[in-house]
Amino acid sequence: MELWRRLILLVCVCAGIFLFFYVSLSPLVIAEPVDFAEKQKKEGTYMGFRLPSEKAELLSRMPLREYIAETTKGRLFSVDAKDWGELFSAASAVKQGLPASKEWQQRLPSDQYPMKLLFFRADEQPVKGFSEQLREDNDRIFLSLREGAETEYLKLELRAYKDEDFHPGSGLSDYPRPPGSMLYPLRKHSLGLIIFGLGLYIILPWPGTDHRAIRYARWRIILGDILSFVVIAPFFAFPFLITGGALQAFTQAWPLFLFFWPLFFMGIWLLVIAAWFAGFSITVTGDRLKISTYNRGKRAFPYKDMESFQPVLFKPPRWLILLSWLAALSGKGSTRIGGSGRAIILNSSASGSLCIRMKNGAEIFIAVTDMM
Repeated sequence: MELWRRLILLVCVCAGIFLFFYVSLSPLVIAEPVDFAEKQKKEGTYMGFRLPSEKAELLSRMPLREYIAETTKGRLFSVDAKDWGELFSAASAVKQGLPASKEWQQRLPSDQYPMKLLFFRADEQPVKGFSEQLREDNDRIFLSLREGAETEYLKLELRAYKDEDFHPGSGLSDYPRPPGSMLYPLRKHSLGLIIFGLGLYIILPWPGTDHRAIRYARWRIILGDILSFVVIAPFFAFPFLITGGALQAFTQAWPLFLFFWPLFFMGIWLLVIAAWFAGFSITVTGDRLKISTYNRGKRAFPYKDMESFQPVLFKPPRWLILLSWLAALSGKGSTRIGGSGRAIILNSSASGSLCIRMKNGAEIFIAVTDMM
């Protein structure tokens, strides 16, 4: 049970982190108002500089109606106010910097990109109706909505992000960046999954409370679990965080795993150790000694089968001490000083234990230690 308690929490935490950084590469449609009159005035300019060309000069002298026809080149579609009026109004308000409702704010780019755009999934209404015209990345069409004497225009552009658009350190480097709710659609489930795992960690049955049993205090066990996840969670998440996507970390920045995940697996080993301490107990009864561990189960040792017991002191093997001294002497400066200190500590370290020798020759060692 102690293993399952921690395994469930481990899976939920890691799965929650993975969902938090999972990127959807489904095509998106960018909606942006177009002022063709203003666009015509800027023909032949780049970043404020006039760079006239024969084509630019020709376009700038055209009547506006002909200019629109030439610019759109058969990709201009007329729409009605019933289906598109709200979108045109919202896009215009966003373009002018006017306040937008929460629904439309959630469609704005997630970065501080200067362009005022609205994002839609390709399968959302009303842009879904033009899916036949928007098939490849950067395909664009123009929509016109006539209200009274005025005609408004809107540009729809298909944007298909790829794994190659993600880079370590910068994440998604293709602009504009979609809103987080579209780029990370499963993020809303990640916290709930982690809370679910934490809930099971708490409500699953804990070891019994037999007053005769010697156990480690529960607060120490929980503190050990917390320490384990302090190591597990960040080092599991770092490759995803640096790359900006879960799957993209495997395809675009896989060397990060070689650096961070050894520490992540060390955290898992700490969790296994914490589970061992949580499941360990010694019970002294009138005729036998009971020892319980998760890896060997419950074992009973009758006193009548015991021959003797005595304290034992465990020390590091001499070859390990010798190697530590050789490593220290091979260093220079601060390295030699640090290595010598570690060798001295290793040489003087020891741990106490109680050895029970059974009549059949077997030996039982009960370590006298402190989990902390």
